[in-house]
Amino acid sequence: MKKNNILYRIIIFAVITAAILLFNFKAKADLSNGLDLQITKWDNFYSGNDIHFYYLDPKNVNLSKLKTKYGLSKLIDVKADQFENSLKIMKYINQNVDAKSTTMTSDKNALDIMKVAFNGSKISDNDYTIALGECLNSVGVNARLGVLQCTDKKVKGKSYFNVCEIWSDKYNKWIMIDGVNGCYMREKGVPLSATQIIDKGLTKVQIVNLKDTSKYIKKMSSFYESYSIYVDNNKYGELKSNSKITYLKGKQLPKIETKEGFIEPTIFVNKPIVFQISPRIKYVNKGKEKIPTLIFAKGNIKSDTNKIENFTVVVFMNSYMVKNYFISINGAGFIKVDLFYNLQIVKGTNTIKLSMDGKV
Repeated sequence: MKKNNILYRIIIFAVITAAILLFNFKAKADLSNGLDLQITKWDNFYSGNDIHFYYLDPKNVNLSKLKTKYGLSKLIDVKADQFENSLKIMKYINQNVDAKSTTMTSDKNALDIMKVAFNGSKISDNDYTIALGECLNSVGVNARLGVLQCTDKKVKGKSYFNVCEIWSDKYNKWIMIDGVNGCYMREKGVPLSATQIIDKGLTKVQIVNLKDTSKYIKKMSSFYESYSIYVDNNKYGELKSNSKITYLKGKQLPKIETKEGFIEPTIFVNKPIVFQISPRIKYVNKGKEKIPTLIFAKGNIKSDTNKIENFTVVVFMNSYMVKNYFISINGAGFIKVDLFYNLQIVKGTNTIKLSMDGKV
């Protein structure tokens, strides 16, 4: 999502309703009795494929240093497919790195992460995925970071797990790699993407490179509920977007609050179309979308009270933030919004309606 300097002149009509239930509100520091903010209805799923994704540049100086320092070019076969080479890079890293999902995350770049990891320090699944992703991009493999989410309150520890997806020309698709556990999934010999695994179910696919798949299924099944990727994967470039895309299977409703707090600005989808976009295709904004989409971002927590949660709302369409739209809260009249809307969610039931022309 990025800011658009073009004023929309086409008047269209669209109403999107999101009913949000806030109950048993407590301080955000105390989630021991469960999550407080619950979405009970959501008609705001994005159904298009007009998203401009951004990826790392293999020629970036940091990636060049990474490739040279660890001799990554010598590990791959230039004639082989990206997926085969990805497994070779993963194997090399796993021979030298100890990664655990329970380890604290540093959020450093791959050079810093690899340095401490190769010296014997344990790293988190997030740091591992950053290292693997940058190593793969350094040798010309399009890789993106992904996050699997769990909503089961009985699962101990954090509510997410980090993985990588790589683009394969041979299979013409994204393929998920769980590098921390050194495995990937396939069906009938074809490697699968994260959304495919979620749709099919972890127990219905073949888990490759693991001796004890039953242990993995028991430990990881709850995380294959939903999957998120970043719009902007180019951490070394100018930030183009701070939004994520999250895929929800079937009739799942979005979760905007987790064990760790409120989620980042997110576009929710229940069809995997946008996850299938090839990084080989140059983005062209066709401007054909007619239905806008709401995005919620947590507002200033200092302004929150025991009865009010503050959020910032923006609207996007055709991969741009939209100027001049209308918002109605709890059945009240529509309010014209220039770009950002400061939303207050109060204790009880809240209804939010979006319109492009201020009419019901």
